[in-house]
Order: sequence, then C-alpha cells, then structure tokens
Amino acid sequence: MTRRLPIILDTDPGVGIPGTDADDPIAIYLALAHPALELLAVTTTFGNCPPTLAARGARAVLDSVGRPDVPVAVGSAVPTNGVLPDVLRAAYAGARGRPGRIPLPEPSAAPQSAAELIVETVRSRPGEVTVVAIGPQTNLAAALALDPRVATDLRSVVFMGGGLGLDPTYGRGNVTSVAECNIYFDPEAADAVLRSGVDLTMVGLDVTNPTTGLVLTEEAVRGIDGSASPGARLFAEVCRTYLDAPMFDWGHGCVLYDPLAVLAAAEPEVGTYRDMHIVAETEGRFTRGQTVPLPDEPANTHVMVDVDGAAAIDRILTLITTSTASPSGSTKEGLS
Repeated sequence: MTRRLPIILDTDPGVGIPGTDADDPIAIYLALAHPALELLAVTTTFGNCPPTLAARGARAVLDSVGRPDVPVAVGSAVPTNGVLPDVLRAAYAGARGRPGRIPLPEPSAAPQSAAELIVETVRSRPGEVTVVAIGPQTNLAAALALDPRVATDLRSVVFMGGGLGLDPTYGRGNVTSVAECNIYFDPEAADAVLRSGVDLTMVGLDVTNPTTGLVLTEEAVRGIDGSASPGARLFAEVCRTYLDAPMFDWGHGCVLYDPLAVLAAAEPEVGTYRDMHIVAETEGRFTRGQTVPLPDEPANTHVMVDVDGAAAIDRILTLITTSTASPSGSTKEGLS
C-alpha cells in the first residue's frame, strides 16, 4: 500500500447544532476513512461554533469510530485582530453557542493550544505533514508566528476558503457580496498564510456550489443507514442536521464544501487547477475578506477551478459509509 499522507485537520465542527454547516464533521469522517490519509490531529477554530464546543464535536466523531488516540486541541476563540465579528457574536449568543440535539462528550482537549500542536506535529515530521484548513486560518497563522520554521517544514496546506467569481452565481461571497466566511472571519490570518511561501491549494466557492453538482441531497441524507455501528449512527445524525434547519434557498440538502478540501488532499486529481497569485483583502471597507487574483505576480496558490461534484459526492459517501459499516469503524485498509 502506498504511504499515507499525514494531515492535521483544522476545523470548526458544529455537531448536531441546527443552522450550522455539518460538512466539518463529515470532513473529519472522510479524513479518518480515506485510505490515502493519516489523520495525526484535529485542531479547532471558531466559525460554525466556538472552538471549545467544536472540540467536543470533533471528539464525538473520533470516539464514534474508536479513535481516542487522535488528539484534539482547542484554538483561538477570536481572530488575529482580537475582535470576533458581529455576526459570530450574535450567533454564539444563540443556538450556535451551545450543544444541539446530539449529545457531546465533556471537554478532553490536548494540553497544548492548537497552534502549539500544529508546531509540535509539523516539526516532528518535517516535510511530511499537510494542514487541511477548513475554517478561518487563525490557528495556522498563529503556528507560523510561533515558529517560522513551520513554513519550511510543512509539506503543504489545502484550504477551503475564498472565491474568485469564476462561477458567476456562487463564486464570490457567502457572508458579504465579495467575501467567503472562512476568509472574512480572519483575513489577516489568511494573508499571513498566503504570504508564507508554503505550497498552497485553494478549494473555494467557485467549485463548492450547486452548479458543479457538489450537493448531498435530501434523498441521499435520508438514505444513509445509521444502524451498522456507532460511527454510522452519528454520521447519519450529523447529516440529518441539515434537514432540521434547511440552510439554502435553492433546496434541501447541503454543499460539501469542506469534505472536498479533504478529498483534494488525498486525491488531487479530483479537480483541475490553475496556478495564481492570490491575496486576501484586509483593509477595504466594503471588500474586507475578499480573495483577489493578481495576474502579474508569481503564482502562490494552486486554485481548484473545476470539479465533477456529483462524482466527488459519490466518492465521499462511499468512503465514509464503507468505513462506518463495521462496529469498529474499520475497513480492510483501516482507518488512519
């Protein structure tokens, strides 16, 4: 078997919380299930919910498939500038600041902060580790500031974030007219990562949208068999969160934004890419958080520009449902 790619998953999983994207816990399941990946650690950031609550959600997913060995570290509760955006302050004062209908374990996070765990893990395996960042990039930027050698010791970063308007309907912004939420919530962190010199792959709104077919439909959600194992049961419940509080005006179901980034780390051939120089706008009054391509600058990012979303959805579901079909959550090749 080909050697697996070691990854750290930096994520903001809201598990069982209506009104949050359930694609983060689905991404954790995929990182565990994919035979090409070795999940070394999970670090949590703010976004769908506060990072302490996200850590409890991550722990629930890991425990459901018998992976207590994977450490979970809590990251910063605020962006690099220290000010939580108003939209998140309001959300955390409501349902997104407390557990939902899925019971979560009590906190048992790693003793280090997320940034410290990233530094320790990357430095222990120089040139090998990829960070898959599927929330605001605050933890990764903090790790780079904590130990600048991380920039040279990282193998690569794959991030879900941004949009360039290549898709005219969905490709620009989902929190403002020009900004995608993961970048908007901490553009200073995104700017630090984009300027780091690390090998970067961007999976943005131009490919994570209904136009490409990257939709887990209501029919597919209702068809998930949760009876096979504890992992399958929780996976089914996580997916059904979308049906509790539909989030999209184009119909029920969900776009699997974050699992596509995990799949791209394991199988880069899932999409096609264009190398570009991407910057994050940090100062614009109306454009803060926008990702902007600079055509006259040397490329710093592999940007996914096309994907067969329906095929990607089928691949993601097959990997996860196969891996959770046994009581231990393992397959012949084994979970990472």
